[in-house]
Amino acid sequence: MFEIILLTYLTFRNSMRAKLKGLNPILWGFLTVVSFLSALFIGCLVVVLAFCSDVVDINSLSSQDPIVRAEVSKQLVDVLNANPLHVLTIELFAIGGYLLIRYILDNKPDKKTPEIHWSDRLGENR
Repeated sequence: MFEIILLTYLTFRNSMRAKLKGLNPILWGFLTVVSFLSALFIGCLVVVLAFCSDVVDINSLSSQDPIVRAEVSKQLVDVLNANPLHVLTIELFAIGGYLLIRYILDNKPDKKTPEIHWSDRLGENR
């Protein structure tokens, strides 16, 4: 639930940033969602492969037996719930996906304001 609220807020922030830059806010909101979810998935892989490989037999996930896969999945959930740092690491990866899109948006040029020629301003002072 927290991830959905966080994703909604971060998507809104990036879409407003894109709107201020004169870009399509729906496209940049979609890119934020894709980047957030991709980074979340990468974070899950990193945590499972780096921190949980000693507790859970990862090779059993490729088994054809659904009972074995269900047991390994249950072990993964138990390991992730036992240590809150694992969940925090996954969330930080996801926020990194948002920050990547924000960095790209910040490097885009601002929306140009129309320039007023100096001769058009001459009549304003009278």
